[in-house]
Amino acid sequence: MSMLEDKHEKMLYPTVRVRTDQAGGSGTVVYSKLLPGEDSKYETYVLTNCHVVSANIKVEKKWSTLLKREVKTDILSECSVEFFNFEYGSWESGQSTYRSEIMCYDKDMDLALLRLKTERKIDYVATMFPKGQHKEKLRMFMDLYAVGCGLGHPPLATQGNLTGFNDIIDNYPYFLSSAATIFGNSGGAVFLGETYEFIGVPSRVAVSISGFSSDAITHLSYFIPIMSIYKFLEDQLFTFIYDLNITSKDCEKERKDKRERDEKMMAIDMSRDGEE
Repeated sequence: MSMLEDKHEKMLYPTVRVRTDQAGGSGTVVYSKLLPGEDSKYETYVLTNCHVVSANIKVEKKWSTLLKREVKTDILSECSVEFFNFEYGSWESGQSTYRSEIMCYDKDMDLALLRLKTERKIDYVATMFPKGQHKEKLRMFMDLYAVGCGLGHPPLATQGNLTGFNDIIDNYPYFLSSAATIFGNSGGAVFLGETYEFIGVPSRVAVSISGFSSDAITHLSYFIPIMSIYKFLEDQLFTFIYDLNITSKDCEKERKDKRERDEKMMAIDMSRDGEE
């Protein structure tokens, strides 16, 4: 395989467009493997920004028969995930659209994980940078590619450098890149130029305020770094995405058990409050 073909398969093809009821952005395929115990049914997950899918997240109060009170419940609508077909490697010739469900999200971290409503295998999946190695291996001046559906366009790539590690925005770390991004790139991917490994999610465009207007500085872009992505998957109990020793069924059971424990603890706390 040539270097050019490798770039296509590891960076361009895993990038998708995500659409909601009111907006859209980009996403990256991070997992597509056989369902545990199956020999032909696959499950596929796409990582994106929470703000890309926020229009399809509604929080409502519902009565809990367990807790005997109203509790906040999130109502999650389906999103559309669009894969692009290419001829001659790069020439976009159409697209395939899949319905997806929002499996988990974190508004503060600005990340969300979608699961496609299809059992077919997705051939091209991003390779995640190794967990816990960012301080050892990532350095200023390293070449980067930002890939996403800027301005709603089919996936396109821009090139730049890793330019910063230490920005804190809303109490979370962000890396800075000189690979140009614009509105619509949100939820896509930043890849290392040498290995094509996935190291982050474009999330914010730097803005310059001048008088009564603001201008996007497209050549300086903030992205959510890989260590935050691992933390998000760990916090949400989706560690099978990156840990080969854990299955999706293991994580599903762990999430179910945690919900049940939390509900029981809340019920006990409510009972104690009532006695007081």
